[in-house]
Amino acid sequence: MAGGAYGERLGEAVGAEASPSILVQRLQRTDFAATRVSWGKRESGRLGRIEREDGYLVCLQLLDLEPHPYWVEGRPVTIAPIRGGQFTLLDLNCEHSSVLADPIDCLAMYISRQSLDRIAEERGVSRTSTIGIAPGAPLDDLVVRSLGTSLLPALEAPEQASQLFLDHVGMALLGHLGSAYGDMPGGRRPKRGGLAPWQERRAKEILMAHLDGDIALEELAHECGLSRSHFARAFKETTGAPPHRWLLARRIERAQDLLLNSNLSITEIASSCGFADQSHFTRVFAKMVETGPGEWRRCRRW
Repeated sequence: MAGGAYGERLGEAVGAEASPSILVQRLQRTDFAATRVSWGKRESGRLGRIEREDGYLVCLQLLDLEPHPYWVEGRPVTIAPIRGGQFTLLDLNCEHSSVLADPIDCLAMYISRQSLDRIAEERGVSRTSTIGIAPGAPLDDLVVRSLGTSLLPALEAPEQASQLFLDHVGMALLGHLGSAYGDMPGGRRPKRGGLAPWQERRAKEILMAHLDGDIALEELAHECGLSRSHFARAFKETTGAPPHRWLLARRIERAQDLLLNSNLSITEIASSCGFADQSHFTRVFAKMVETGPGEWRRCRRW
């Protein structure tokens, strides 16, 4: 991918150190990526420039950001104060430049135009030609804020982020931006009803064979003969949860069984249930069960 819309390239483009990033890839094309860019106050501003490419950058500010010099295609643009939790959107078909000296903490989410077209196709609607947000205009959007902040723990520990979860966030963000700010219509009326029994069995078999969640939503949908959007909607209607949440619940159930009925250590159980390590397992278990795995085991064995 040309330019610097994510990862280290984005950090270099805006004058930050190498930044942690998550990439969600489909084959060899990057559809969605998230990068957290941050720095403290500088003595003087530094010019940052993001080159052109066919996509958008959603910049969710985690700190307040005061007005600063900003140019689009070399023309100055007035920037309003941006409060923490608000976002701006950059159309990367234009060159963007800025000078920033204030502290920055920003979650930058890159989406390709190809990925927007793909979501539109899956919804059975015409392709989105543009997302119409004025450069530098701050927006309050609970959906964008919630999706963005859900990625922050994964950016801190990328090895703990499942492919299913990242696919879910990326697809939700694309669909929301296309319909809320673009010209993507709502689309044909969604097909009601969940998965057919054979589709439900097949999807659950595949998920249980990938306890770590390292499988693309697209692969699950393909096995069921559905588009990603249709599959995700039908799976949730059938099971009451999106695939990544359904699988997480099954992993905890399996861990509870092993805690009760085996002598495996907490570390061994974490590995067996697809968690990155013991600390990852303990954190997720405590969040879902409201007690740590060791304490849970002791209370039920004695």
